[in-house]
Amino acid sequence: MATDLARFRKDLHQIPEPGLAEFNTKEYIINAVKHLGCTIHEVGDTGLVLYFDNHQEVTIGFRADMDALPLEEATGLDFASKNSGFMHACGHDGHMAILLGLAEYIHLNRTGLDKNVVLVFQPSEEKEAGANIISGSGLLEHYQVSALYGLHLWPGLKPGEIYTIKGPMMAAGSETDIIIRGKSAHVGSAHEGIDALEIACRYLADLYELEASYPIIHRRLLKFGALNSGSARNIIADTAHLSGTLRSYDSETHAWFKAHIKQIAQDYADEFDCTFEISYFDGYEALINDEMLFEAVRQAVPGIRQLPAPVMQSEDFGIYKKNCPILFAFLGLGNTAPLHHPAFDFEMGLMDAGLDYFIQILGMPSPKNL
Repeated sequence: MATDLARFRKDLHQIPEPGLAEFNTKEYIINAVKHLGCTIHEVGDTGLVLYFDNHQEVTIGFRADMDALPLEEATGLDFASKNSGFMHACGHDGHMAILLGLAEYIHLNRTGLDKNVVLVFQPSEEKEAGANIISGSGLLEHYQVSALYGLHLWPGLKPGEIYTIKGPMMAAGSETDIIIRGKSAHVGSAHEGIDALEIACRYLADLYELEASYPIIHRRLLKFGALNSGSARNIIADTAHLSGTLRSYDSETHAWFKAHIKQIAQDYADEFDCTFEISYFDGYEALINDEMLFEAVRQAVPGIRQLPAPVMQSEDFGIYKKNCPILFAFLGLGNTAPLHHPAFDFEMGLMDAGLDYFIQILGMPSPKNL
């Protein structure tokens, strides 16, 4: 099916769309599967859930994400993005191509399968946690999905190899915004102002010391990628805006950091007579693989590799654990440009390994019999 996977990927790569606006992508997928005899559910504006009824007692599911990134492509590919300012720079075109290949495989082999299958094409993984749309639709419960599997293309791992890990795999992410409000003044009368920029710099240094003080046994991350403040070199800034992220694998660590972020802010507010506004977008839960599914896949898939350690990147696939047991894996791409880079690309043939992995899962004992 290599030809089909390459065709799917090339087609999808040319029509990248942002989260919750994957309209052409959705239409492409519907056209690709409407002859396969599956039930097609449209979820929200752009999500899709496909159901292959093989008249079996057990149903399992597989998921691919659909959205692209706001990047101008710099790959030079002959099938590069036709949507200026957007690019599939995170491999979601490959994820969808693999799942479309799996749909064709299921259609051609239905008489030999001992499971019903749900295929999830999920919008907006990169932003807004689109997994909530699918998770909240009730369709996974309606079809009594016993296990949900996901896959992500991953640079830096041995090409064509599948990697997974028991338990925590990807971090919970809280997008963090902190606005500090002081008082503007001319630098010549700096004593009359409240310097929000200076406070932000001191506060940021304290937050990084806070992260360093936390026991190293608990993997965590608190980093800020943007500090915006001020309007002129000779005017004391009255506001400063810090944008960053808090990541960990457990709710206790998250709660500890949030409490101390707030307390340090209060100390500065008391000292400098300024105010802090702290907000979080908690859309991404920790992705924690089910231990029984991990062991079953490890035994059933020859050559599957153990991921050395969890990663600090976030993925909204963890949201689905409220619906059913989940297992996520990485497909190694070798030495490529990093994810979210304008030059990101990967060898087409590597998708075959992802499809083969999903097909091997289809042949495993049913989750209820594990």
